[in-house]
Parts: sequence; C-alpha cells; structure tokens
Amino acid sequence: MWIIGCSSEIPTFPVEGTVTFNGKSLPKGEIYFDPDASLKGPQGRAIINDGKFSTKDQKSGVVAGKYHVRIHGFDGKPVQEAPFGRAIFPTYETIMELKEGKSLTIEVPNK
Repeated sequence: MWIIGCSSEIPTFPVEGTVTFNGKSLPKGEIYFDPDASLKGPQGRAIINDGKFSTKDQKSGVVAGKYHVRIHGFDGKPVQEAPFGRAIFPTYETIMELKEGKSLTIEVPNK
C-alpha cells in the first residue's frame, strides 16, 4: 500500500495480530494505531474478531515507528444500539514500536 502526498509516496504495511483479555481471545473490538507526533504516517485501524485483527481489512496500513495503541473490547453479543455488544473493559491504551513483518500479540490487562 502507498500513501500519496504532495511531493512523495510513503510505503506502508499492514499490522496483524491477536488480542486477548482474561487469557481468552477478545470476542469483538476495534484497535487503532495512532502515530507518535514524531512520525509522518497514517493512523491504522482494524476490527477485532475472535481475537484476530488485520489492518488489511480496512485498507489501513502504517509506517514503521512508535504508535499509541487504543483497544475497545466488547462481548460480541450485538444489541440494538451496540452492534459489537457491551464493552467489557475501559479503553486500553499502550505504546508500541511497529515493524513490518512482525505479528503482534496483545494481552489487555484486567484492571
């Protein structure tokens, strides 16, 4: 994937991996990769299904570097106004260094 800007193209890559909570695959969720202020790159985003995610699904690649990662986790039991179900933990945030070709494994701690 490429990002086309005014003067140059920035190569991006997908981020893939797994997310667990309480030792089990996260039923449903969203994960965001917000680039550190020092990076010139896009935000990555993916939907989590049964603990697995890939930014390829959202056509949302990133560049290598430091990211603020946000995870929203849900029970996966949809109701009328909550298509992913009810939240099972507050938004989890962490900082990670992303590198091409490295699959992520993230355990959301039970606070």
